[in-house]
Amino acid sequence: MKEYRINWVLLLGLLAPFLSQSAAASERVGNFALLDHKGAYHQLRKYGDSKAVVLISAASSCVENIDQLAKYRLLRTTWEQQGITFLGIDSAAEDELHQVRLMDELYNFDLPIMLDSSQLVAESLGISKAGEIVVLEPNRQQVLYRGGLDIDPVRARPELDIEARPGTTMLADTLAAVVAGELDNLDGTITADVQGCQLTFPAREQHARQVPDYATEVAPILAEKCVSCHIEGGIAPFAMDSHMMVQGWSPMMKEVIMTKRMPPAQVDPSINHFTNARYMEPNQLQTLIHWINAGAPRGVSEVDPLTRVNPPESVWQLGEPDYIVEVPGFTVPATGVLDYENVTINLPFAQDQWVKSVQHLPGDRRVLHHLLSFIVPADYDEEIIEGENDSYREFLEGYAPGKDEAVTYPEQSGVFVPKGSAVQISLHYTTFGKETVDSTRLGLYFAREEPKFQYSTYSLSHGGRNLVIPPGTSEHRMSASHVFEDEIMLHGLRPHMHYRGKHMRFSVIYPNGTRADIINVPDYNFAWQPTYRLTEPMLLPAGSRVMVEGAFDNSQYNLGNPDPDATVHGGAQSWDEMFIGYFSYHKTAAQ
Repeated sequence: MKEYRINWVLLLGLLAPFLSQSAAASERVGNFALLDHKGAYHQLRKYGDSKAVVLISAASSCVENIDQLAKYRLLRTTWEQQGITFLGIDSAAEDELHQVRLMDELYNFDLPIMLDSSQLVAESLGISKAGEIVVLEPNRQQVLYRGGLDIDPVRARPELDIEARPGTTMLADTLAAVVAGELDNLDGTITADVQGCQLTFPAREQHARQVPDYATEVAPILAEKCVSCHIEGGIAPFAMDSHMMVQGWSPMMKEVIMTKRMPPAQVDPSINHFTNARYMEPNQLQTLIHWINAGAPRGVSEVDPLTRVNPPESVWQLGEPDYIVEVPGFTVPATGVLDYENVTINLPFAQDQWVKSVQHLPGDRRVLHHLLSFIVPADYDEEIIEGENDSYREFLEGYAPGKDEAVTYPEQSGVFVPKGSAVQISLHYTTFGKETVDSTRLGLYFAREEPKFQYSTYSLSHGGRNLVIPPGTSEHRMSASHVFEDEIMLHGLRPHMHYRGKHMRFSVIYPNGTRADIINVPDYNFAWQPTYRLTEPMLLPAGSRVMVEGAFDNSQYNLGNPDPDATVHGGAQSWDEMFIGYFSYHKTAAQ
């Protein structure tokens, strides 16, 4: 490989009389994450294997942007194979997803175009124009260059009275220094002029004039989106019960919002709509971040709204259940690895019942990682192997981090419990350094009238004993499919992987050969495993094939990875892996 040795002081001195550019003190930026126009997740820190990340700001209405596409492609062709990553970013306030996709389709932009609809990433990076290029070192999170494309030199043409003029190579020289490992020779952030379209930032300008008010603007968002978990005794690490508490945690709040760790259980908002996906609108994100950037001020309101939020009156969200299944207490030791506990509890019902709603109450959230509950024949003793041998059972529900709310089955449906049945529960415990006893309970709520449909869950698995993930792999792909022989109404979906899970997408191929996405979870998080409930159920005709496609990240850039150097196999423990897509539905023909 050719070695580059660049004397930056000399180079800048030669170009200074001709060019409007400079080397400023090194800029650093916070970590951030965005989805692109195809639903893929991008986080700066996870590009740690790249020598640099080049961001090209774009806008669908910017003609100057479109005119430069050939040069963008040449730039990528020249440097990508040398370890440089190229991404587009659309932060135009007026651009919507369909416009970005059309831009890519018409002009073959040939880059992942990240959607910065809240403009918060552009603000954090100091991007002001479409056409601006920002070069980042992902591990140091350092800005190496900001400016436009290099300017071609003009050669002397005396016959036309054209004098020679030097062009700029500041962008190319920066990338050459990166590739050659000469980062320490870069004296701060190199800046250059940008030819492009000015971006407007209406929310930033509005909040610069008037900082969002805590009592009337910020607290209502927190109460609606966050407090159900961030409450005393809740599953979150702190309670949002006062301005003082929120202000103290505000730097962490900003970090998890900018990297899309919060709100949790995020799905691709362009695919269907889910009642429990915890969506947060761009204007709500802007309000929170701009308020935090302003110092999270208390404002003048005498009343702190968060002090008025009361915890639920009962642990049972739907009131006292019709029947409570008491799981025998289990002593979890302070340390060690525990096999799954399988418990079968006979039900004393003298007649058939239909269950309409269920809720699990974990005895000790610190040790109960997750559980699955099924209706089985009384005294059934075969152990549950998740995703492999559950066809004889009728799935009730599960408990997992972020999934502890009561669940009500769709209208006119329920789970049938024949007389002489039992509840079988598979419990996964993890130790935390102190011995404790878990006594979990399951609340059953009966249907007042016999439902028309039997609610069922199918587990589509391709991740048992045949799963092998090589060490260090950041994108180990897997897929599985299943054909529903009957017409079904699809209501809920749940992807399930372990610590190395990266992303998962569900889709359907209809009998006529057309294909549609059902759900996309672009940044899978083992700590949040809800069953996503479709706001509008999907009718799948008989013969529809459902597809589950996803990937694992077994690299060092997956912060949840227990051991990037391990070859990972399928198995029940969290450091093993699974690849399961759950489909909850009922057949359209009455039972």
